[in-house]
Amino acid sequence: MTTSSSPLSSPEAPEPYRLRLITRDDADEMVAMYGEPETARSLNLEVPLRPEIIREKLAVDLEAMRRGEAIRWVLFSREDEKPLGFLSLFNWNVKARRAEVGYMVARKVWGQGVMKTLLPVMVRFGFEQMGLHRMEALVSVRNPASLRVLTRAGFRQEGVLRSYQPTPGGGFVDMHMLSLLEDEWRAALAT
Repeated sequence: MTTSSSPLSSPEAPEPYRLRLITRDDADEMVAMYGEPETARSLNLEVPLRPEIIREKLAVDLEAMRRGEAIRWVLFSREDEKPLGFLSLFNWNVKARRAEVGYMVARKVWGQGVMKTLLPVMVRFGFEQMGLHRMEALVSVRNPASLRVLTRAGFRQEGVLRSYQPTPGGGFVDMHMLSLLEDEWRAALAT
């Protein structure tokens, strides 16, 4: 089992993808990808997105990785160096052996099964490399595609958190709470 004090790596991604750890050099690509209006809306971000918001997010993410509380990867095609998305396991609580799954893919690859392919890789990494017992995901009720991806990967819906996430317009959106337990995952692998 990996602990918060040991370095993490990137899991081997299935063809045609590859993953690497995120760095400060990824800021411009993150700004461009998160700044796509449909992407920003799907993540409850203001449109148009202010680049400094994403640069601050990257700084926070890198600090969380340094402290051993998160791991975040950049997704690429094996044929191209341009990022296709960002994947993370964050809010990592080593003692409780749980972390939250997060991801976003570029608008141009929506609906192409990218996360259907990569979510099982993230789940395996979390349970086998990070020693997790529980993985969690929060998904906006306005994002049914992400809810489908998670449930197909074995995550179970635990409930809806009402008016949980603030929205740029000053309102709030409900969020689905999902989880996947290690024993459920292992049982599904055995079948």
